[in-house]
Amino acid sequence: MFHCNQWSRRLAYAQGYAHGHHKPYYETRRHNRHAGRGDFGVRRPLRYLSYHLDLDEAQRRKVAASFERIKLEREQASLDKKKSDANVADQLSREDVSVADLSQALAERSKADETLQTVLAKELYEIVAVLDEEQREEFAHLVRTGVLKL
Repeated sequence: MFHCNQWSRRLAYAQGYAHGHHKPYYETRRHNRHAGRGDFGVRRPLRYLSYHLDLDEAQRRKVAASFERIKLEREQASLDKKKSDANVADQLSREDVSVADLSQALAERSKADETLQTVLAKELYEIVAVLDEEQREEFAHLVRTGVLKL
């Protein structure tokens, strides 16, 4: 025989809720089918591009290196933003808060964004440089349609 507790647990799973989450179980980040996708909009951008653009081995290596540099720069920008948030919080906790100090702490965020944009532009240029005319058109189409999100 099942206890009442087991039935309520089964009902929670059947309705999509589990473990007392406020969201349905299938909407949590761990179980979201879209979770873990890269910033390029697809889960495995190199494999996806390799298939759709028919990249050869040399092209694949260069695109992979560019993706790795973009990934590292995004991680660095994320760390810089967290550091900026901590600096803003430190400024806010002081008694003598000034607008100049806050704007200086917030300027670090925009500097990280500018650096990221510069690296992204450089790496996209490097990717496009290894593609032939037909591959460039397909790459532009994938970006234009939103399949690859930059």
